[in-house]
Amino acid sequence: MPVTLTPEGLRRRLKRHILREQQTFFAVTTPGFENALLDEIRELPDAVIIGQVNGGVEFAGPMELMYHAAAGLRTANRLIMRVAEFTARSYPELYNKVKRLPIEWFAAFAEGIAVEASSTASRLHHTGNIEKAVFDACAARLASFGLAIGRDDGAPIRFLVRMNEDHCTISIDASGPLFYKRGYRLDTAHAPLRETTAAALLLLSDWRKFPVIADPLCGSGTFIIEAALLALGVKPGAGRSCAFRAWPCFNEGLWNRIKQAPSGSVPPPAFPKLRGSDISSSAVQAAIANAERAGVTACVSFATGNCLEFNGFGDLKAPGLVIANLPYGKRVSTAGAAQNEWPQRFGNRLRRACRGWSWGFVTDDRHFARAAGLRQRSCLPFRNGGLDVYFVTGTIT
Repeated sequence: MPVTLTPEGLRRRLKRHILREQQTFFAVTTPGFENALLDEIRELPDAVIIGQVNGGVEFAGPMELMYHAAAGLRTANRLIMRVAEFTARSYPELYNKVKRLPIEWFAAFAEGIAVEASSTASRLHHTGNIEKAVFDACAARLASFGLAIGRDDGAPIRFLVRMNEDHCTISIDASGPLFYKRGYRLDTAHAPLRETTAAALLLLSDWRKFPVIADPLCGSGTFIIEAALLALGVKPGAGRSCAFRAWPCFNEGLWNRIKQAPSGSVPPPAFPKLRGSDISSSAVQAAIANAERAGVTACVSFATGNCLEFNGFGDLKAPGLVIANLPYGKRVSTAGAAQNEWPQRFGNRLRRACRGWSWGFVTDDRHFARAAGLRQRSCLPFRNGGLDVYFVTGTIT
Protein backbone atom coordinates (compact mmCIF):
# COMPACT_ATOMS: atom_id res chain seq x y z
CA MET A 1 0.00 0.00 0.00
CA PRO A 2 1.43 3.44 -0.91
CA VAL A 3 1.91 5.98 1.83
CA THR A 4 -0.15 8.98 0.74
CA LEU A 5 1.89 12.18 0.66
CA THR A 6 -0.03 15.34 1.55
CA PRO A 7 1.06 18.93 0.84
CA GLU A 8 1.62 19.46 4.58
CA GLY A 9 3.67 16.29 4.83
CA LEU A 10 5.77 17.41 1.89
CA ARG A 11 6.35 20.82 3.46
CA ARG A 12 7.73 19.10 6.58
CA ARG A 13 10.06 16.99 4.45
CA LEU A 14 11.28 20.01 2.53
CA LYS A 15 11.90 22.00 5.70
CA ARG A 16 13.97 19.17 7.19
CA HIS A 17 16.05 18.58 4.11
CA ILE A 18 16.20 20.68 0.96
CA LEU A 19 15.64 24.02 2.67
CA ARG A 20 18.27 23.44 5.38
CA GLU A 21 21.01 21.60 3.52
CA GLN A 22 23.67 22.98 1.19
CA GLN A 23 22.77 22.51 -2.46
CA THR A 24 24.98 22.36 -5.54
CA PHE A 25 24.31 24.45 -8.63
CA PHE A 26 25.83 24.82 -12.09
CA ALA A 27 25.63 28.00 -14.14
CA VAL A 28 26.11 27.59 -17.88
CA THR A 29 27.75 30.27 -20.00
CA THR A 30 29.16 30.62 -23.50
CA PRO A 31 32.59 28.93 -23.55
CA GLY A 32 35.19 31.66 -23.20
CA PHE A 33 33.22 33.70 -20.65
CA GLU A 34 33.79 31.47 -17.63
CA ASN A 35 35.99 34.05 -15.84
CA ALA A 36 33.33 36.74 -16.14
CA LEU A 37 30.73 34.32 -14.76
CA LEU A 38 33.05 33.24 -11.96
CA ASP A 39 33.52 36.86 -10.86
CA GLU A 40 29.75 37.31 -10.78
CA ILE A 41 29.13 34.19 -8.70
CA ARG A 42 31.78 35.23 -6.18
CA GLU A 43 29.65 38.32 -5.49
CA LEU A 44 26.55 36.26 -4.63
CA PRO A 45 25.78 35.89 -0.91
CA ASP A 46 26.97 32.60 0.67
CA ALA A 47 28.26 31.19 -2.63
CA VAL A 48 31.06 28.60 -2.37
CA ILE A 49 32.92 27.98 -5.63
CA ILE A 50 33.40 24.29 -6.38
CA GLY A 51 35.07 24.53 -9.77
CA GLN A 52 35.22 26.09 -13.20
CA VAL A 53 34.92 23.99 -16.34
CA ASN A 54 34.54 24.69 -20.02
CA GLY A 55 31.18 26.40 -20.40
CA GLY A 56 30.28 26.95 -16.78
CA VAL A 57 30.92 27.24 -13.05
CA GLU A 58 29.80 24.85 -10.31
CA PHE A 59 29.04 26.34 -6.90
CA ALA A 60 27.21 25.53 -3.67
CA GLY A 61 25.16 27.25 -1.02
CA PRO A 62 21.72 27.38 0.61
CA MET A 63 18.58 27.10 -1.47
CA GLU A 64 18.20 30.87 -1.30
CA LEU A 65 21.39 31.18 -3.35
CA MET A 66 19.53 29.81 -6.38
CA TYR A 67 17.19 32.80 -6.26
CA HIS A 68 20.10 35.24 -6.04
CA ALA A 69 21.79 33.56 -9.02
CA ALA A 70 18.62 33.56 -11.12
CA ALA A 71 17.94 37.22 -10.39
CA GLY A 72 21.47 38.59 -10.58
CA LEU A 73 23.69 36.68 -13.02
CA ARG A 74 24.21 38.60 -16.26
CA THR A 75 26.54 36.22 -18.09
CA ALA A 76 24.82 32.87 -17.39
CA ASN A 77 22.61 31.36 -20.09
CA ARG A 78 21.19 28.63 -17.88
CA LEU A 79 21.06 27.55 -14.23
CA ILE A 80 20.68 23.96 -13.03
CA MET A 81 20.63 22.29 -9.62
CA ARG A 82 22.35 18.99 -8.93
CA VAL A 83 20.11 16.21 -7.61
CA ALA A 84 22.45 13.20 -7.41
CA GLU A 85 25.59 11.56 -8.77
CA PHE A 86 26.30 7.83 -8.91
CA THR A 87 27.67 5.03 -11.08
CA ALA A 88 25.26 3.12 -13.34
CA ARG A 89 26.42 0.31 -15.63
CA SER A 90 23.02 -1.15 -16.50
CA TYR A 91 19.46 0.05 -16.95
CA PRO A 92 18.18 -1.83 -13.87
CA GLU A 93 20.93 -0.21 -11.79
CA LEU A 94 20.01 3.22 -13.15
CA TYR A 95 16.32 2.59 -12.45
CA ASN A 96 16.88 1.39 -8.90
CA LYS A 97 19.19 4.26 -7.95
CA VAL A 98 16.88 6.92 -9.38
CA LYS A 99 13.91 5.34 -7.60
CA ARG A 100 15.66 5.99 -4.27
CA LEU A 101 16.03 9.72 -4.99
CA PRO A 102 13.63 12.24 -3.35
CA ILE A 103 11.90 13.10 -6.63
CA GLU A 104 8.88 14.28 -4.64
CA TRP A 105 10.87 17.33 -3.52
CA PHE A 106 10.65 18.63 -7.08
CA ALA A 107 7.70 16.89 -8.75
CA ALA A 108 5.07 16.03 -6.13
CA PHE A 109 1.58 17.02 -7.26
CA ALA A 110 2.82 17.96 -10.76
CA GLU A 111 0.96 16.67 -13.80
CA GLY A 112 4.07 15.87 -15.82
CA ILE A 113 7.85 15.96 -15.96
CA ALA A 114 10.38 16.03 -18.79
CA VAL A 115 13.56 13.95 -18.94
CA GLU A 116 16.49 14.85 -21.19
CA ALA A 117 19.55 12.60 -21.47
CA SER A 118 23.03 12.67 -22.98
CA SER A 119 25.68 9.95 -22.99
CA THR A 120 29.43 9.86 -23.62
CA ALA A 121 31.62 6.73 -23.50
CA SER A 122 29.15 4.85 -21.28
CA ARG A 123 27.63 1.38 -21.35
CA LEU A 124 24.26 3.12 -21.30
CA HIS A 125 24.50 4.92 -24.61
CA HIS A 126 20.94 4.96 -25.94
CA THR A 127 19.50 8.27 -24.73
CA GLY A 128 15.92 7.18 -25.32
CA ASN A 129 16.34 4.14 -23.08
CA ILE A 130 18.10 6.25 -20.44
CA GLU A 131 15.22 8.72 -20.41
CA LYS A 132 12.66 5.91 -20.15
CA ALA A 133 14.47 4.25 -17.23
CA VAL A 134 14.71 7.55 -15.36
CA PHE A 135 11.10 8.51 -15.99
CA ASP A 136 9.83 5.05 -14.99
CA ALA A 137 11.85 5.27 -11.76
CA CYS A 138 10.46 8.75 -11.02
CA ALA A 139 6.92 7.55 -11.67
CA ALA A 140 7.42 4.52 -9.41
CA ARG A 141 8.86 6.72 -6.64
CA LEU A 142 5.89 9.06 -6.77
CA ALA A 143 3.44 6.14 -7.00
CA SER A 144 4.80 4.92 -3.66
CA PHE A 145 3.33 8.14 -2.19
CA GLY A 146 0.01 7.71 -3.96
CA LEU A 147 0.92 10.22 -6.68
CA ALA A 148 0.67 9.80 -10.45
CA ILE A 149 2.88 11.58 -12.98
CA GLY A 150 2.96 11.74 -16.76
CA ARG A 151 5.79 12.36 -19.19
CA ASP A 152 5.57 15.74 -20.90
CA ASP A 153 8.52 17.03 -22.92
CA GLY A 154 7.20 20.57 -22.49
CA ALA A 155 6.83 20.42 -18.72
CA PRO A 156 8.65 23.10 -16.69
CA ILE A 157 9.99 20.39 -14.37
CA ARG A 158 12.85 19.01 -16.45
CA PHE A 159 15.36 16.44 -15.23
CA LEU A 160 18.71 16.41 -17.02
CA VAL A 161 20.59 13.10 -17.08
CA ARG A 162 24.23 13.04 -18.11
CA MET A 163 26.09 9.74 -18.52
CA ASN A 164 29.85 10.08 -18.82
CA GLU A 165 31.99 6.93 -18.63
CA ASP A 166 29.23 5.21 -16.61
CA HIS A 167 29.07 8.10 -14.15
CA CYS A 168 25.51 9.44 -13.95
CA THR A 169 24.71 13.01 -12.95
CA ILE A 170 21.07 13.87 -12.36
CA SER A 171 20.23 17.59 -12.38
CA ILE A 172 17.08 19.64 -12.65
CA ASP A 173 16.66 22.71 -14.83
CA ALA A 174 16.15 25.74 -12.60
CA SER A 175 16.06 28.33 -15.37
CA GLY A 176 13.43 27.33 -17.91
CA PRO A 177 13.67 29.98 -20.67
CA LEU A 178 17.33 30.72 -21.35
CA PHE A 179 18.62 33.66 -19.35
CA TYR A 180 19.81 35.65 -22.34
CA LYS A 181 16.14 36.36 -23.07
CA ARG A 182 15.91 39.49 -20.93
CA GLY A 183 12.52 40.40 -22.37
CA TYR A 184 13.35 43.80 -23.84
CA ARG A 185 14.73 42.79 -27.23
CA LEU A 186 11.74 42.10 -29.45
CA ASP A 187 13.22 44.00 -32.40
CA THR A 188 16.53 42.75 -33.79
CA ALA A 189 18.96 43.55 -36.57
CA HIS A 190 21.13 41.03 -38.47
CA ALA A 191 22.97 38.41 -36.35
CA PRO A 192 22.62 40.19 -33.00
CA LEU A 193 24.69 39.28 -29.98
CA ARG A 194 22.93 37.58 -27.12
CA GLU A 195 22.32 39.86 -24.18
CA THR A 196 24.46 37.62 -21.96
CA THR A 197 27.31 37.82 -24.50
CA ALA A 198 27.16 41.60 -24.63
CA ALA A 199 27.17 41.80 -20.83
CA ALA A 200 30.14 39.43 -20.59
CA LEU A 201 32.17 41.43 -23.12
CA LEU A 202 31.41 44.68 -21.30
CA LEU A 203 32.51 43.14 -18.00
CA LEU A 204 35.68 41.76 -19.58
CA SER A 205 36.34 45.26 -21.02
CA ASP A 206 36.25 46.78 -17.50
CA TRP A 207 33.41 49.08 -18.57
CA ARG A 208 33.33 50.99 -15.25
CA LYS A 209 36.47 52.97 -15.97
CA PHE A 210 35.14 54.62 -19.14
CA PRO A 211 33.19 57.93 -19.11
CA VAL A 212 31.95 57.18 -22.64
CA ILE A 213 30.84 53.90 -24.23
CA ALA A 214 30.01 54.06 -27.92
CA ASP A 215 28.89 51.51 -30.49
CA PRO A 216 29.08 52.81 -34.10
CA LEU A 217 27.51 49.60 -35.50
CA CYS A 218 24.89 49.24 -32.78
CA GLY A 219 22.28 47.17 -34.63
CA SER A 220 19.44 46.56 -32.18
CA GLY A 221 21.41 48.29 -29.42
CA THR A 222 22.40 45.34 -27.24
CA PHE A 223 25.82 46.64 -26.13
CA ILE A 224 24.50 50.07 -25.20
CA ILE A 225 21.37 48.78 -23.44
CA GLU A 226 23.34 46.20 -21.45
CA ALA A 227 25.84 48.91 -20.46
CA ALA A 228 22.93 51.03 -19.22
CA LEU A 229 21.49 48.15 -17.18
CA LEU A 230 24.95 47.55 -15.67
CA ALA A 231 25.39 51.22 -14.78
CA LEU A 232 21.90 51.42 -13.29
CA GLY A 233 22.42 48.23 -11.28
CA VAL A 234 19.23 46.70 -12.70
CA LYS A 235 19.04 42.97 -12.02
CA PRO A 236 18.82 41.09 -15.32
CA GLY A 237 16.46 38.50 -13.83
CA ALA A 238 13.90 40.95 -12.48
CA GLY A 239 11.42 39.87 -15.13
CA ARG A 240 12.34 36.20 -15.36
CA SER A 241 9.80 33.45 -14.86
CA CYS A 242 12.10 30.60 -13.88
CA ALA A 243 11.38 26.87 -13.98
CA PHE A 244 11.88 26.53 -10.22
CA ARG A 245 8.58 28.35 -9.72
CA ALA A 246 6.92 24.97 -10.47
CA TRP A 247 8.80 23.16 -7.67
CA PRO A 248 6.93 22.41 -4.41
CA CYS A 249 9.71 24.14 -2.45
CA PHE A 250 9.33 27.43 -4.33
CA ASN A 251 9.01 30.45 -2.02
CA GLU A 252 7.33 33.25 -3.98
CA GLY A 253 7.71 35.84 -1.23
CA LEU A 254 11.46 35.25 -0.99
CA TRP A 255 11.84 35.30 -4.78
CA ASN A 256 10.02 38.63 -5.04
CA ARG A 257 12.12 40.18 -2.27
CA ILE A 258 15.39 39.09 -3.90
CA LYS A 259 14.31 40.31 -7.35
CA GLN A 260 13.30 43.70 -6.01
CA ALA A 261 16.29 44.24 -3.70
CA PRO A 262 19.14 46.53 -4.85
CA SER A 263 21.72 44.70 -6.92
CA GLY A 264 24.61 45.37 -4.57
CA SER A 265 26.96 45.90 -7.51
CA VAL A 266 29.54 48.68 -7.26
CA PRO A 267 28.36 51.68 -9.32
CA PRO A 268 30.77 53.40 -11.73
CA PRO A 269 32.52 56.59 -10.51
CA ALA A 270 30.21 58.59 -12.78
CA PHE A 271 27.36 57.48 -15.01
CA PRO A 272 28.83 56.97 -18.49
CA LYS A 273 27.61 58.58 -21.69
CA LEU A 274 26.09 55.73 -23.70
CA ARG A 275 25.64 56.26 -27.42
CA GLY A 276 24.94 54.02 -30.38
CA SER A 277 24.68 54.60 -34.10
CA ASP A 278 24.07 52.52 -37.20
CA ILE A 279 23.87 53.13 -40.93
CA SER A 280 20.47 51.39 -40.96
CA SER A 281 17.61 53.60 -39.83
CA SER A 282 15.47 50.50 -39.17
CA ALA A 283 18.17 49.12 -36.86
CA VAL A 284 18.25 52.43 -34.98
CA GLN A 285 14.48 52.36 -34.58
CA ALA A 286 14.75 48.80 -33.24
CA ALA A 287 17.41 49.93 -30.75
CA ILE A 288 15.22 52.80 -29.58
CA ALA A 289 12.23 50.48 -29.11
CA ASN A 290 14.37 47.95 -27.22
CA ALA A 291 15.78 50.67 -24.96
CA GLU A 292 12.25 51.82 -24.14
CA ARG A 293 11.20 48.28 -23.16
CA ALA A 294 14.35 47.95 -21.05
CA GLY A 295 13.50 51.21 -19.25
CA VAL A 296 16.80 52.92 -20.14
CA THR A 297 15.64 55.50 -22.70
CA ALA A 298 16.64 58.41 -20.47
CA CYS A 299 20.29 57.38 -20.25
CA VAL A 300 21.11 56.20 -23.79
CA SER A 301 20.99 57.77 -27.23
CA PHE A 302 20.82 56.25 -30.71
CA ALA A 303 21.23 57.94 -34.08
CA THR A 304 21.61 57.01 -37.73
CA GLY A 305 25.19 57.27 -38.95
CA ASN A 306 27.88 55.59 -41.03
CA CYS A 307 30.62 54.01 -38.92
CA LEU A 308 33.16 55.26 -41.49
CA GLU A 309 32.15 58.78 -40.44
CA PHE A 310 32.14 58.03 -36.72
CA ASN A 311 33.64 60.96 -34.80
CA GLY A 312 33.75 59.51 -31.30
CA PHE A 313 30.92 61.92 -30.47
CA GLY A 314 33.08 65.02 -30.68
CA ASP A 315 31.41 66.75 -27.73
CA LEU A 316 32.83 64.04 -25.45
CA LYS A 317 36.57 64.59 -25.21
CA ALA A 318 37.50 62.06 -22.51
CA PRO A 319 38.88 58.76 -23.88
CA GLY A 320 36.16 56.16 -23.84
CA LEU A 321 35.40 52.65 -25.06
CA VAL A 322 34.27 51.93 -28.61
CA ILE A 323 32.75 48.47 -28.73
CA ALA A 324 30.90 46.79 -31.58
CA ASN A 325 29.77 43.60 -33.27
CA LEU A 326 31.49 44.07 -36.63
CA PRO A 327 30.08 42.93 -40.00
CA TYR A 328 30.44 39.21 -40.68
CA GLY A 329 28.15 36.42 -41.80
CA LYS A 330 24.64 37.87 -42.19
CA ARG A 331 25.96 41.27 -41.10
CA VAL A 332 28.42 41.48 -44.01
CA SER A 333 26.14 43.63 -46.14
CA THR A 334 26.15 46.57 -43.71
CA ALA A 335 28.46 49.58 -43.93
CA GLY A 336 30.05 48.36 -47.15
CA ALA A 337 31.69 45.53 -45.26
CA ALA A 338 31.96 43.33 -48.36
CA GLN A 339 34.71 45.65 -49.60
CA ASN A 340 38.16 44.36 -48.76
CA GLU A 341 39.34 47.82 -47.77
CA TRP A 342 36.65 48.30 -45.11
CA PRO A 343 38.80 47.28 -42.09
CA GLN A 344 41.54 49.71 -43.10
CA ARG A 345 39.07 52.53 -43.68
CA PHE A 346 37.42 51.89 -40.33
CA GLY A 347 40.78 51.76 -38.55
CA ASN A 348 41.85 55.02 -40.19
CA ARG A 349 38.63 56.67 -39.02
CA LEU A 350 39.14 55.50 -35.44
CA ARG A 351 42.71 56.81 -35.36
CA ARG A 352 41.54 60.21 -36.57
CA ALA A 353 38.54 60.51 -34.25
CA CYS A 354 39.29 58.43 -31.16
CA ARG A 355 42.97 58.52 -30.39
CA GLY A 356 43.54 57.29 -26.82
CA TRP A 357 40.25 55.37 -26.70
CA SER A 358 40.07 51.65 -25.94
CA TRP A 359 38.36 49.38 -28.43
CA GLY A 360 36.75 45.95 -28.40
CA PHE A 361 35.29 44.33 -31.50
CA VAL A 362 33.56 41.04 -32.25
CA THR A 363 34.78 39.76 -35.62
CA ASP A 364 35.23 36.51 -37.50
CA ASP A 365 38.77 37.60 -38.49
CA ARG A 366 41.33 37.09 -35.73
CA HIS A 367 43.71 39.28 -37.76
CA PHE A 368 41.27 42.18 -37.99
CA ALA A 369 43.53 44.48 -35.97
CA ARG A 370 46.37 44.01 -38.45
CA ALA A 371 44.06 44.73 -41.40
CA ALA A 372 42.70 47.82 -39.63
CA GLY A 373 46.12 49.08 -38.57
CA LEU A 374 45.20 48.89 -34.90
CA ARG A 375 47.37 47.69 -32.04
CA GLN A 376 45.83 44.56 -30.51
CA ARG A 377 46.03 43.72 -26.82
CA SER A 378 43.98 40.51 -26.54
CA CYS A 379 41.95 38.04 -28.59
CA LEU A 380 39.21 35.90 -27.04
CA PRO A 381 37.65 33.16 -29.23
CA PHE A 382 34.01 32.15 -28.79
CA ARG A 383 30.99 31.22 -30.90
CA ASN A 384 28.14 33.49 -31.91
CA GLY A 385 25.21 32.41 -34.05
CA GLY A 386 26.97 29.15 -34.86
CA LEU A 387 30.09 30.94 -36.14
CA ASP A 388 33.62 31.00 -34.73
CA VAL A 389 34.32 34.61 -33.79
CA TYR A 390 36.81 36.59 -31.71
CA PHE A 391 36.61 39.48 -29.30
CA VAL A 392 39.72 41.50 -30.09
CA THR A 393 40.72 44.48 -27.94
CA GLY A 394 43.33 47.23 -27.85
CA THR A 395 43.98 50.95 -27.57
CA ILE A 396 43.78 53.41 -30.45
CA THR A 397 47.17 55.09 -30.88
